[in-house]
Amino acid sequence: MTTLQLIAKDHVYLESLLHAQQWDANFSQLLRRKLEDAEVVLPELLDPRTSTIDSKITFSVGGGSSEHRVLVRNEKTTGPGLPLPVTTLRGLALLGLRAGDIFALKTPSGIIEPLRLEAVSHPAPWESRRRPSPDNDDPGPRAA
Repeated sequence: MTTLQLIAKDHVYLESLLHAQQWDANFSQLLRRKLEDAEVVLPELLDPRTSTIDSKITFSVGGGSSEHRVLVRNEKTTGPGLPLPVTTLRGLALLGLRAGDIFALKTPSGIIEPLRLEAVSHPAPWESRRRPSPDNDDPGPRAA
């Protein structure tokens, strides 16, 4: 079974979506399931291979060609990279997954699309908040 992790700000955003408007049945069901099943963690405790809003992801659908996207809040979000809003079924399905995970997404037409999250990278400011690796105990230039 896939372990789903969400950082608190992403979980709060998903909760706001649940109450903000009417979604189709497939989206509502997936949204509720994400909110119920997710382990909410602090950003510094998140597995770095886990997708969050604003992370760059590489994924494939049904074993096809890889797509490179940036998970964003909604269709109006702009920024570098090709956006994939979490207000779409694919975006929501990929949020909180770990690189290597496969998610069986049921489309509105009833077809099951296997989504494979291949890689995740996070924006530089987010990465700087992560705890240093236990292998790297260098306190940095400000420690002197």
